[in-house]
Amino acid sequence: MSRYVLWLMVSLCWALPAAADQRVSVTVDAGEGREALTAKAFDMALAQEVDALLGAKFVPSRKKTLMEVLSKERDSLVLGYSEDEAVEASEGNEAVLTRTMNVRVHGAGLKARLRDLGVMPQTTDFRPYVLQLSGVEPSRTKRLGALQELSGMKPVVATAQDVPVLALSQMGSWTGVLSQGEWRTSHTAKTLDEVWLAVWKGYFSRSQVAAGGAAGLMVRVSGWLSSMGPMEFDRLMDTWNDEIGSKALLGVEMEGSGMVGIWRVEARSKEALARRLGDAAKAQGLTVEIR
Repeated sequence: MSRYVLWLMVSLCWALPAAADQRVSVTVDAGEGREALTAKAFDMALAQEVDALLGAKFVPSRKKTLMEVLSKERDSLVLGYSEDEAVEASEGNEAVLTRTMNVRVHGAGLKARLRDLGVMPQTTDFRPYVLQLSGVEPSRTKRLGALQELSGMKPVVATAQDVPVLALSQMGSWTGVLSQGEWRTSHTAKTLDEVWLAVWKGYFSRSQVAAGGAAGLMVRVSGWLSSMGPMEFDRLMDTWNDEIGSKALLGVEMEGSGMVGIWRVEARSKEALARRLGDAAKAQGLTVEIR
């Protein structure tokens, strides 16, 4: 089977949504309509899924900025919902109505968005970048602090060839030009948020950045008889939130009479990941290598 066909099949697999169900209880405010209520439920479900992915150590101020971004994109990150029950209780002289909903979050889509925002893979150290301002009033740069924290970036004075450089200018609209070596992307919009999120999405979605560059573990799993095996295993790994911070399926290859999947993995715990991989491989008769 040709490499092209294998990669086409991988791409088709990635197009299938991986979902995560979140159960939320929402208090119905007086006069609140259906649209506002479901929006509130979706935001709660996204926040719960973020907690499950990133853990308790994720900085609250960073999560606050993150949820401001995700709230505006909730319609693309939620696949659907169902109402379970409505409970009315009394608080003093007032009746309080609470609705419980089961919200289906687009798990793979959320992980991809967190990657594009610089949130995943989660790191303790901020990444350096060079900030150049042109025609920007200091009073308009206050938002930069929150955006830098969100994406895990820290401005530095000195520069090296491998450090990204962001040139921001404002002449009515905002314009950002982000470059690193020969790579370059730019965006113009009315708000600083739009420009920041657009240019850094271009940066973080680059294959070498998304895969973690030289960081992370290389995981090689072999022994499948069909090319669908690695793709199904990739979906299984999507559920290992306690062991995996982020991952990227780098390739599917043929080896002898079997298929091989190769991943770059940012592990929360190498030992826990090794155990999980070992158990899954033993159950399916596969061979695992971790480097």
